[in-house]
Amino acid sequence: MYRRSIALVVGFLFIVVGLSGQGLRANTLSRQIAVLLGSPQLRGSQVGICLAEMGPTGIEPIYEHNADLPLMPGSNGKLLTTSTAFAKLGARAVIKTRLYRVGHSLVIVGGGDPALGDPVLCQRAGWKVTQVFHDWAAQLKKLGISSVHNIYIDDSIFNHHLFNNKWPTPASQRLDWYEAEVGGLNFAMNCVQWAPQINANGALGVSLIPATSYTPVSIDAQRGPSQSVWLWRPPGTNDLSLRGTVNSSTNYYMQVTIHDPGLYTGAVFRHVLRESGIPVAGHVIRKTLAKAASDASPRLVAVYQTPLVDILHRANTDSINLMAECLCKLLGHLATGQPGSWSNGDAAIMAYLKSIGINLQLVHMVDGSGLSHHDHIAPSVLVEVLAHDLTLRHARVFVDSLCRPGHGTLIYRFRGSPAAAHIRAKDGHITGASTLSGYLWDHHRTFIFSVMVNHYIGNVNGWEDKVIDDLYRDYH
Repeated sequence: MYRRSIALVVGFLFIVVGLSGQGLRANTLSRQIAVLLGSPQLRGSQVGICLAEMGPTGIEPIYEHNADLPLMPGSNGKLLTTSTAFAKLGARAVIKTRLYRVGHSLVIVGGGDPALGDPVLCQRAGWKVTQVFHDWAAQLKKLGISSVHNIYIDDSIFNHHLFNNKWPTPASQRLDWYEAEVGGLNFAMNCVQWAPQINANGALGVSLIPATSYTPVSIDAQRGPSQSVWLWRPPGTNDLSLRGTVNSSTNYYMQVTIHDPGLYTGAVFRHVLRESGIPVAGHVIRKTLAKAASDASPRLVAVYQTPLVDILHRANTDSINLMAECLCKLLGHLATGQPGSWSNGDAAIMAYLKSIGINLQLVHMVDGSGLSHHDHIAPSVLVEVLAHDLTLRHARVFVDSLCRPGHGTLIYRFRGSPAAAHIRAKDGHITGASTLSGYLWDHHRTFIFSVMVNHYIGNVNGWEDKVIDDLYRDYH
C-alpha cells in the first residue's frame, strides 16, 4: 500500500495518542474479520478492506485485506470527485447561474450548477422549485421589462454529451433520477415530478411539477382495481405517456428524467414569465452569450448562486449522481478552459490524485459518481484521499458533507450500534458492488476505513457494518 506522511493541521481533530496493547487489539480485530470473511454471502466475491489510523506522521495501518485491489466503487466514486472539488474550489465556493438582457431577449448562462431548482434544497428553504425564476421575473418587472422576444440558453460551459455511454443503458433505467442527463444548465435535478390524477368527470390526468409544455403527456393508462402506473418516454424525446392502471389520485409525486436539461430550463423559465405577466413572443433557443450579444451589449440582470457545501452534502449524504457528475465536468472545464466533459473531468481528478501521491494504477474512473461498472478504485486509495481531506483548510466542511448513520443513504445503517454516533461515511451500491468508506472518531483517535465488496450474495450492508463495529469495539 502506497503511503505518504501527512501533517495533521485540522483544528477540530484530536491529538492521536499511543495506547499500550495496540498490537493485541489489531490481532483480535484480524481474527474477528477473518470470521466475517467466511460468511456464505461472500462465497465467490471480491473483498477489499483498508482500516487505518491517523498517526502523528501519517496513516498507520490497522488491518488490510486486498487493500490495493481495484474494485467497483459504486457511489464511493463520488468521494474522489467531491474531494477534488473541495480541494480545488474551497469551502466557500459558489456556482453561479446568470441572467442577461440582450436587446429584447434574455440569455441564461449556466455555470454547471446541478442544484438550481433542486426540490430538496428548495423545500428546505420553503421555496417552490421555480422560486428563482419568479424572483427573476420580479426583477425584470422592476427594470420595466414588460415583454421578451427570445430566451437564449448558454450551457456551453459543458459539452453536449448529456448521457455517459459507460452507464447502464436499459431504456427504462434512463428514466430514473439517478441516470439524469448532465448539462451546463440544469433544473430540478433534470427531472419532472408527477402524480396520477382522476378528474371530476372521471378522466385520467397527470399533475406535473413544474408545469411546462416541454413535457407533453398522453394518457395511455386505464382505470383499474390497483395502482400500478408509470410515465414513459422514448430516449431522446420528452413525449411522456402515462401507462398502467390508476385506482385513485395521489399527492405522492414521483420523478421521471427529461431530455436536454438546458432547453428544459429555458422552457420552465418561459412558463414562469408568462404566468408573471411577461409574454414571450419568440422561442427558447440554444445560443452562447457572445453570439446572442453580437448586435447588442449584454446587461446583467440577476445572479443565482449555490454554495458548494450544499452540492457536496447532496452528493455525499443523499448520493445524488447529478451533483457529482456536474462537479466532474466543472473540474474538467476549470483545468482546460474547454467545455467540461467526462474525459477532461476525470483527467482533472486523476491529476489531483497524482499531486497528493496516489498510485494512479489503483484508480480508473469514467464518470464522476461511480455509476459505471467500468469504474474501479482500490480501498487504500479511498483511505489515502480521505486522510488527505483532513489536512485541508476547513476540513470539517467536507467531513460534515458525509452521511451520519440514521440519515441520508445510511438511514437504516448501524441501528443500535454504539459506533453510530462516531461515524461519517459514504456508502455505494450498483449491481454487483457494495461499499462503505469514511471516518470513525473515538477517544481522541481518528480512524479511516474503506470496505468494498463485489459480486456478493444478497445484501451485505450489515456485513460491512459489522467490520466497522468490530473496529470500534476493539479500539474503544
